[in-house]
Amino acid sequence: MTFFNIFDRSFPSVFSLRVNLMDLKRRQFLAWLGLAALGSFNLGNLGCGGKGFSAGSLLQAPAQGSASPPPSPSNCPMKNNLGARPRLDSATGSPKRLLQFGHLSDVHITLEQFTFTGHPELETLLDGFGEQIGFGGLDRPEIQERFDVDNLRAMVKTLNAAEPPLDFVVNTGDAVDIGTIPELVGFLSEMNQLDCPWFQVVGNHDCLGMGNIPPALLENFTDLDFLNKQEFIQKHYPTKAHDRSRTAFGSQAKGFDFSPASGGDPPGVRGYYAFTAVPPISGGNGRLVQPGIRFYVLETSRAAGKALGHVEKDQLRWLKKELEGHPGFLAVVVSHHPIGRIEEGGEELKNLMLAYPQVIALVCGHNHKHHIQAFKNPRKPGAGFWQIQTSSLIDYPQQGRILEIYDRGNGTGAIRTFVFNQQAGGQLGKNARASYRSAAREPFDGSGTAQDRNVELLFQMPVLN
Repeated sequence: MTFFNIFDRSFPSVFSLRVNLMDLKRRQFLAWLGLAALGSFNLGNLGCGGKGFSAGSLLQAPAQGSASPPPSPSNCPMKNNLGARPRLDSATGSPKRLLQFGHLSDVHITLEQFTFTGHPELETLLDGFGEQIGFGGLDRPEIQERFDVDNLRAMVKTLNAAEPPLDFVVNTGDAVDIGTIPELVGFLSEMNQLDCPWFQVVGNHDCLGMGNIPPALLENFTDLDFLNKQEFIQKHYPTKAHDRSRTAFGSQAKGFDFSPASGGDPPGVRGYYAFTAVPPISGGNGRLVQPGIRFYVLETSRAAGKALGHVEKDQLRWLKKELEGHPGFLAVVVSHHPIGRIEEGGEELKNLMLAYPQVIALVCGHNHKHHIQAFKNPRKPGAGFWQIQTSSLIDYPQQGRILEIYDRGNGTGAIRTFVFNQQAGGQLGKNARASYRSAAREPFDGSGTAQDRNVELLFQMPVLN
């Protein structure tokens, strides 16, 4: 892809790589490979408090640890689909913010032009794959791919300017598009400009060619370096001192564990992990004064190929053991795929999460669409979790999301979600807005409804002792 040298940073010359895809146009090739559903959005939505999140505005939220977050106005609906109720035995107190983090998904850094050296075997492979998935008319305007790094750079600037500063940022997969190492180099160079720690999730495009094809099947036909899962994970290992200090999670780099393990996957291979975002606070009587918050990041992509997700039994057993071993924590599960797109193991994952009342949310992407769904436990009134999907940065609406978790002080808690746009000036802002206008003309709409964007999601605060 052609990357523009904006301000004082430049990209490796490898991004100008050009290849020849026989007589196939790139658009057709991408369509044949069945890209994930593209999203689009109307920029005119409002944030809580009546503040508009446009290309020229920035989210302002109450300060972390503030005793009294502002009440939800009428344009920021409160959703209580789980049936959360204040507990009669709960201690009275003021609402308290516990955590604020950013969520990006499906960035899809893309090589604008690529070539495969002509091999008849490749044509046979593509023809066969096209027959399996059907020929779709999915396409993406070239301008979005030309300015995709500008979009990410503008988003990073916006996240860095959030007030108060974010505790961390999570990217829920599909950092790259075609699935090559040069794309990942560009993605990492931008994400490492964040002023806060950030965590990565493995998406199907991050370990499969075009999000569908095992890299080994393509590497014989091209001089492009396609990523497998191990390479994707290990490229996140920090090589500079400031990267290591920024991570601040011991042996974890961008979340992935690089410590030696006794059995199982070697360091830098396993794509799922956990981290403590907020430690619990205990009182003198041994009871929790404030719950901790722990994040459980899943690996739902298939190394063997296919865009739909799966969760193997070993990972489910790991999650169950983690939840049982950390009873004093609220739990947030993170994955690339939403439950409805996890073809194997999705139902088991849902039932496992419902079995533990400390699980309050699943944060994910993949569908390129803002969507919020309540999963209610039919046997436990008030119990369940929220599934929160955020749209893609490459496709319309090219937005991110900020989430804050707080204890309402009455036996209930809430997750506030705000979607926001890139904010940047000068040439960078012009490029980002040009890409947005191009995406806005597409027939796909990833905005969801108003209740999928800026809302307050209630949950029952479990007894965590």
